[in-house]
Amino acid sequence: MGEDLFLPPFYQIYMIFIVEGSFQQQIGEVIMSKQTTSKKVTPLQLNNHKITNKRQALKDLKNMNWDVEFRNSAQKRFYKTISKKDITFCIGPAGCGKTYLSVQHALKLLGSKDSPIDGIVIVKPLVEADGEKLGFLPGDVEEKTAPFMMSFYYNMEQIIGKNRLEVLKQDGVIKVIPLAFMRGLTLTDKVVILDEAQNATPEQIKMFVTRIGERSKYIITGDLEQSDLKKRKSGLEDAIKRFAGVHGVGLASFKDRHIVRHSLVRRLLNRYKDNFQIIDDVSAEDTISMWIKDEMSIEAPSDGSLDNINYQLINNK
Repeated sequence: MGEDLFLPPFYQIYMIFIVEGSFQQQIGEVIMSKQTTSKKVTPLQLNNHKITNKRQALKDLKNMNWDVEFRNSAQKRFYKTISKKDITFCIGPAGCGKTYLSVQHALKLLGSKDSPIDGIVIVKPLVEADGEKLGFLPGDVEEKTAPFMMSFYYNMEQIIGKNRLEVLKQDGVIKVIPLAFMRGLTLTDKVVILDEAQNATPEQIKMFVTRIGERSKYIITGDLEQSDLKKRKSGLEDAIKRFAGVHGVGLASFKDRHIVRHSLVRRLLNRYKDNFQIIDDVSAEDTISMWIKDEMSIEAPSDGSLDNINYQLINNK
């Protein structure tokens, strides 16, 4: 094999593989060891890596560190549930991390070489709130729905970077489908996230869950306290009661104490509870004048301890 030493490196290795079978195994073990111990990187470390196509973006995802630092036990329980179950229903107030954890898990599966997932689908029931008409928004369906998907895009951008997100969106790996457009579809090998599910009717939830295809995973989240359905029944609440105990279906929930945004969010949400009574016969101007810290030294406690049902206003006139 003396002459083989003058061949290009590729051909030298090729000859060794053929002649020395046992050495081939040793080389394979070295390669496997090198691959399995490769250092995982954070999105920040990949920021300088400019990518232009889907293959590069997915390769970056495979090399990313997907460790999660949970802020509380409810987050950990939710993440464990979506990891194990094919369909998960989760309820809880805004600010608990439902969207972030759902998106992080979806991207993790998309970047895993052991996962069959080849795409992420974001779904929302586009219920028109008072004074907001979708028909007057410019553009096609995707452009009309873009403002409703900002929370997803923001979280994805924080996790994988803007460049990778844009490439994966352009190539259709990450896509948006309005709930009303899902009839007749079968979603296979996808992570499908339905957000704001409290605004879906029972009929819409029935249509949605029956779209699931082989090897797909559904994550359905919402806040039952923020429904725009008015007097109509929430499909999310109906589904939780209907599907509890079904094999393959997981349930999770968050409480006000699990809010991880600004600590003020919890105190603000408490004032929207049904048992909090607004004093309608006092004007906003009078309310402000009664609460301003003046010679009466009237001021709400900074620790949020004034969360009782009624608040007392003292007229300092």
